[in-house]
Amino acid sequence: GFSYQPTNALQLSVFPNFSINRDQLQWVNNLDVDGDPRYLNGTISQETLSLSLRLNYTINPNLTIQYWGQPFISQGSYSAFKTITDPLAFQFEDRFRLYSPGEITLNDDNIYEVDENADGQVDFSFGNPDFSFVQFRSNLVIRWEYIPGSELFLVWSQDLTTSGDPAVDLLPNLESNIFGSGCVFISSI
Repeated sequence: GFSYQPTNALQLSVFPNFSINRDQLQWVNNLDVDGDPRYLNGTISQETLSLSLRLNYTINPNLTIQYWGQPFISQGSYSAFKTITDPLAFQFEDRFRLYSPGEITLNDDNIYEVDENADGQVDFSFGNPDFSFVQFRSNLVIRWEYIPGSELFLVWSQDLTTSGDPAVDLLPNLESNIFGSGCVFISSI
């Protein structure tokens, strides 16, 4: 990130963050299949993007304005579903049973169906765990010291949290869900 102070009264700072998470044993769900537990895991491919923006403006020593805003998006897609069979096995591959493409299918209702014994009957199912979490938070604070030692604060806060489409890339998802038209913000004073 960087900070920029063009005058003594004005300071602007911007701190972007981008992270990638690839995990072969990301927990998905614990299921009960006819009294037999299934500890369902998958391989996750997750990307997270955020940008913190801060503006400090000092009108005079008694009156300041501070703004902070952060658009944030994190989305993940799962693949290579597996069930834990021996969590303490010495070899990593021996700790789980990987479902083959013939054993697991995604139906039209966005539900995964698993046929563990290949008898043509669904043994259990679970919802698609893919996600896209989109959020924009911001605060505006005006501080006025009307007499020495006595301050008055006016605080405005806004928050928008929504779910995006995990199949859409990060930036288009952020733009359409936060900065697009028709967006409703939750704000308070």
